[in-house]
Amino acid sequence: MNGKAQVMNPSAPLLQGVQAPDVQVDPKSFYPATRRMRFPMKSLVNIAGLGSTDPVTLRQTGIVSYLEIRVTGTLVFGGTITGTSMSFLWPFGLINEVRLSANGQSNLIKCRGIALRAYECVTNPRVDDTGTAATFGSTAVTSGTMKFPVDDWGTSGVNSLNPGATVAAVGTYTVDLTFLVPVTADAMLLVGSVYAQSSATNLTAEIQWETQAQLLTLGGAATLAQNLQYQIVGVVYSIPNVGGRFVVPDLSLFHQLAEFRQSGLGQNLNEVNLPGTGAGRKLLRLFWNIYTGTAPGTPLALNAANYNTLGWAYGGADVPEAYANGQQMRAMVYRDCGVDIGQNWGFGVWDFASIFALRDAVDEGATSDLRIQLGLVASPTNGAAQILQETVFAGPVGA
Repeated sequence: MNGKAQVMNPSAPLLQGVQAPDVQVDPKSFYPATRRMRFPMKSLVNIAGLGSTDPVTLRQTGIVSYLEIRVTGTLVFGGTITGTSMSFLWPFGLINEVRLSANGQSNLIKCRGIALRAYECVTNPRVDDTGTAATFGSTAVTSGTMKFPVDDWGTSGVNSLNPGATVAAVGTYTVDLTFLVPVTADAMLLVGSVYAQSSATNLTAEIQWETQAQLLTLGGAATLAQNLQYQIVGVVYSIPNVGGRFVVPDLSLFHQLAEFRQSGLGQNLNEVNLPGTGAGRKLLRLFWNIYTGTAPGTPLALNAANYNTLGWAYGGADVPEAYANGQQMRAMVYRDCGVDIGQNWGFGVWDFASIFALRDAVDEGATSDLRIQLGLVASPTNGAAQILQETVFAGPVGA
């Protein structure tokens, strides 16, 4: 908008497809006058249950940039614990999927809890898991787990619940996790944030909880009682009145994180077409990780032993970027974000936005048959990739 105010026609104003009377798009006036606010969108309540979904209607206030989901409570193991273990979906996979719809756009956010944590590790330069003690499988590690010092993956005295590890003893294990949902694509400029200051706004979230059977295996004589709660806090910016007019930033774009699963992966090069591409969309980042083995599977570490060619392509044979093996890409990802998300969880990411999005973001309207290349050294057992696209696209704005 180049800082100039754009007057919305008061007879039929539209902002992200929503009627917004008496509002002007004026970034230069908005930024110094707005106020950041944090308040509960959903107070702490019990989850609907493992395998169930909690729908939430969010508050219609201001400009929504982030949602903070907190999951807290206990898992109580009883009986005879022998044969009980946590899967590699624990702990971040406790949230099977978060879905956010707003202002006529369904599934602006549609991804797993672990994808949200990986996204935060990549996009927030202040996040660092180095030095945070954790156990992954049977190995004690101090990096590459995406565990924050404030996380509680499940603690009962000296015992803990860890991904891919046996449960050592019966007891009450405390759990405390947070997930940051990025409604906005840019925390400073608020690109992609959602206009919510209208009775016509429709802002809803759904949290789908993973099933018990996918999260853990109970020994034949073991029992489990979950006592988990969740809450949602909104990070919202006020719409200030400047000189007798309400002003907002440029909200012409929507921000989307959309994840899908691709099964049937085999040895050597797998090319997976990205769904939902088209004119008017810009690809900011492309995340992926692969699981092997009996469901829910084990994440395939990003290294040279597991991966050969990794790239992205479009058209007939255009491959703008590629790496010869997984270790090279893992090093690049660590260099870009400072967290070794490929070491244990096996995440790779093509980041087109962190340095200069205007130059590097992929114009999906100019790249037909956009796809990701996943080269595997060996054929995985039941190999399946989880692929997350981050895009921005134009929303209806105007009279």
